[in-house]
Amino acid sequence: MFLAGALGELIWKYFYRHLPLYLALILLFATGLGFGAVATQKLSPVQRADLTNYLADVYASIAQNRGIHTSKGEVFYQSLVDNVVKTTGLLFILGLTVIGAPVILGVVFVRGFVLGFTVGFLVQETMVNGLILSTTSILPHNLLVVPAILVSAAAALSFAATALKTLLGFSKEGIYAQFASTAFLSLCSCLLLILAALVETYLTPIFIQLTSSFMI
Repeated sequence: MFLAGALGELIWKYFYRHLPLYLALILLFATGLGFGAVATQKLSPVQRADLTNYLADVYASIAQNRGIHTSKGEVFYQSLVDNVVKTTGLLFILGLTVIGAPVILGVVFVRGFVLGFTVGFLVQETMVNGLILSTTSILPHNLLVVPAILVSAAAALSFAATALKTLLGFSKEGIYAQFASTAFLSLCSCLLLILAALVETYLTPIFIQLTSSFMI
């Protein structure tokens, strides 16, 4: 009990100390969301037609209760590759390189942009159907994915900043302790992303089927 309380206090102090960094990343992600939603209005007629046809196929599949023709194993594997390997792994490596810190900000912005574009297009093109599909197929796992990416990005940026200050002689803070906390937070992010992959693989199809009767 005492150990759990001490660990909780330590985690709280860490996040409180890095609160400005987290707020900045949340703002950057929200900016990406906004730009992504606006970008849907800049699509060419051909691009819009292709995406609309794809959505029509998705809605037809849901209406006929055929689901998505992809095995659960493939969905789970692809989610792990996209989020754990290509995102969290990339953020961790970029933080270690120090000079890759600006790219971390780009990754956070792009993830927000993609999410904003996807939801924005769904809602803009198909209104109620798009809102339902966004809520059932995009929201559930992203409730875990987004915080995981923000935590991983903040940890990587924090390490890069500490390493740079140490190399320049502006700080005597232990770089090994910072590396340990960065690795720990990256591991926590990976665990969240694995849970998100399980949600996307096993719960999201259930949510979609339960709301398929509301699809117009």
